[in-house]
Amino acid sequence: MPAPPSLSRHERINRADWEREATSFEERHHRALARHGAMGWGIYHLPERRLRMLGEVAGKDVLELGCGAALWSIALAKARARVVGLDLSPRRLEQARANQRKARTFFPLLEASAEKVPLPDSSFDLIFCDYGAMTFADPYRTVPECARLLRPGGQLTFATWTPLQALCHDRERERLVPRLLRPYFGLHRLGSKGSVEFQLPYGEWVRLFRENGLAVERLEEPRPAPRARSSFLAPEEEPWTRSWPADAIWSVRKERDPPSPSARRRQAKR
Repeated sequence: MPAPPSLSRHERINRADWEREATSFEERHHRALARHGAMGWGIYHLPERRLRMLGEVAGKDVLELGCGAALWSIALAKARARVVGLDLSPRRLEQARANQRKARTFFPLLEASAEKVPLPDSSFDLIFCDYGAMTFADPYRTVPECARLLRPGGQLTFATWTPLQALCHDRERERLVPRLLRPYFGLHRLGSKGSVEFQLPYGEWVRLFRENGLAVERLEEPRPAPRARSSFLAPEEEPWTRSWPADAIWSVRKERDPPSPSARRRQAKR
């Protein structure tokens, strides 16, 4: 299926990559992703029932950014959340619909970019993803968009790779290595084989959240158990994650509406 003409270059690249990889991704990772009732965080699928990053979801309006095959969203719908799943890949949404039919659990699935969500302001109490769009979309666009979509007091929670993982990722070998391969300062857009991913320095994440009316409540960088194994890592990469954090799980809350673009321009001139 051709990409819509309105997509940016990195969105087109990532959409095409997920269209190619959708089937093999599920074959490699479905069993691991389905553990813990399909609610597991990061590359080791640490259970939500232990981390409690989302809190009580019953009765909340929830958006999953980059829902893929929608296992998380199905689990949250079964927990009585009112869920919308969003993804840029038609093939991933086909997998989500198949899983909905299998689970007999149905909710809206939206083919759209997380950088420009075609839904009204203040639509959700909770926006989340486990990697998903907050890894593959530009945070300078997704964070303001999440702030727009959240109601006052609403929560944005997402897992992505740590800046340290970004610094130690060998793009050619697709491996984590125990040395720094790129500068920390200026982290933003990072390419790997077939896709474009994003990461920011910690201070820049915090500045971006605050600029958009979002206050940091938690940042978890969980260390895997000694015998834990990840379907996302080669065996030789496992020791890396025992010494340095691979996953960053952010939870921020909307304290106020972000300033309008015109207000930002006025502030910048002062």
